[in-house]
Amino acid sequence: MSKPFGPSSVPQCAAALAVSGLLAVVPTDAAAAGKSVRVHVQAPVDFHNPLATRLDSLESYGPALFSQSFEIPYDTLEGLIDNKLDEMVPNSIGGTVVCTDPCPDVTWSIRLSPTFKFTKKNQPVVTKIGPSGDARVKVELSAQAKVAIHADVHAETWFDSADVPVDVFVVIGVKASVEVGLWPKIDPKPVELEFTLDDKNIDLELNGTAAALGAKWGTIIGLSPVGLLVGGPILGPILAVLGDEAADVAEQKVSEVFYDRAEKLFAEATRGLEDMVNDYIEPYVNQANDIKDKLLNKPIKGVNKSVGQLLSQLGASIELHTVTPDGGLAASAVVRMSGAAAGGKMFGTVRMPTKTCEYAKVNGGPLKGATIPLGLVPANEDLKAKVGQPCSAVLGADGIARQVYLGANPRTALGTTAQSLPTWKSTGSLTWKGNLVAEADWYACKFEIGGLPNAAVVELATGGAVAAHLVEQKHRYFELSAAGKSLVFDNFLAPLKVEGGNAQVVLGGAGKCGGSGGGGGLAPNKLKELKDMLDPSKCPQCGILRKPGSEHIIEVTNGDAFAKTNFGKDLVQQVNTARASKLTPKAGAPAVKPGAVKPGMNR
Repeated sequence: MSKPFGPSSVPQCAAALAVSGLLAVVPTDAAAAGKSVRVHVQAPVDFHNPLATRLDSLESYGPALFSQSFEIPYDTLEGLIDNKLDEMVPNSIGGTVVCTDPCPDVTWSIRLSPTFKFTKKNQPVVTKIGPSGDARVKVELSAQAKVAIHADVHAETWFDSADVPVDVFVVIGVKASVEVGLWPKIDPKPVELEFTLDDKNIDLELNGTAAALGAKWGTIIGLSPVGLLVGGPILGPILAVLGDEAADVAEQKVSEVFYDRAEKLFAEATRGLEDMVNDYIEPYVNQANDIKDKLLNKPIKGVNKSVGQLLSQLGASIELHTVTPDGGLAASAVVRMSGAAAGGKMFGTVRMPTKTCEYAKVNGGPLKGATIPLGLVPANEDLKAKVGQPCSAVLGADGIARQVYLGANPRTALGTTAQSLPTWKSTGSLTWKGNLVAEADWYACKFEIGGLPNAAVVELATGGAVAAHLVEQKHRYFELSAAGKSLVFDNFLAPLKVEGGNAQVVLGGAGKCGGSGGGGGLAPNKLKELKDMLDPSKCPQCGILRKPGSEHIIEVTNGDAFAKTNFGKDLVQQVNTARASKLTPKAGAPAVKPGAVKPGMNR
């Protein structure tokens, strides 16, 4: 049955306002935007997979453990409920009353047209409640809807007929509220739901009790206020003009049909409002979730301690930060560390290579960006004469920068309205130990970094004379000092080798070259041909250049000219062949047995 009300088409639902049918609904009305509530945990551990924690990903850790938008798509729901009511009534109901006395039979019919419309489209209001150390919110909703029923009643005999329109309505108010704890527990309380009868033009009874204006309609979520009764002959003697016993019976039957359908339609509309609350106000959490306790019990791989066990050594505390974006609430529990100097130490060695790889780099042309290893060449030759000298004199005081991790910035999770906190702090003192020594593949100097926290994520970055001697590195470590000894764990929290009771950090090492120093796949004769071409006198059109400060990179500034040489043509062909082989699946792959499934494939 179609009506001139509501949208022309709406999604189909398996049940009235089922959650599965509404979670994907996008609000279309212009009512005030719904409020969102979420809570994050920003800690130096992968909350969902602690054994996969990486130190180079610390800044990105901060998942939302609860996130829900309390936004009601009124326009869409209005159409869904309206159509559900429409489905409950047939096009027409009728019959014939046969008169046994000398009077005419009466044929009667009633056509019902229900309409559902929201009269108040308030979005939920989110309010922060409870002490400052907790994150708890109250979500409150106040909405209203009007359910109207129009009936066209018709009755006739062989000599006369009557047509009477009947219109009734009720205005149903709905109030709902729920409290949700976000920290230290995600702890939703039961939803409190109340219906009120705000207006009507019909006498109503609820479970036998007269329902006055504003009286409670229902208060327990999950139970619809069934048993709605329509009392009193609202149709009146509409068939009086027919004036016989059969007409009275027909009038009674019309009234019974109308009252019965009205009761069911009002109850169904109320169920629709109840489903709205269940779908959009009730939190998507089945039970309490103690996220603080879970955080403190997260294991730190390699260290064999939990977050909670390390808090005191880290000088850490858990800070709760909250913001109220667009009237909602976002909270983040952030593990913050002081970074204060204590007895923490790190020991290690810098290894400056005696050889380094020389490269040819092509700029422009079909080989643009190609970097071709030419082989190892002597490096750091100035250090030969400094062997035996104090490392402090050789490398100076600024060779290794140190900073410790202070914890995540709340703004990363909560946005620009949150407090901005630094994530790193420079600290510690660098001391070079002993003299420069020469070994097979490098020159080495030992170092000690003191004044660190007893436990900390430490980032070391080479610079100054160390970087100038071809040790350009930046690495993160987890340092744990106790009883005068130092343990250190790498980026993946694997323990470093221990010597003399202390873990040893190694920065630098032997020079390496692509293709094991053989030129990255070039045959020896081709490698020699390339080296000859890199002599500016052999290929003047190629624009061969060694830039100051990058003596181990020979730049080909005219890549187009280089690609037109015989060697360049062969190299272009070789590169294109290699690229094509990567795009073409390998032939001769082993056959899969019938019924078997290759790894990574779904049957």
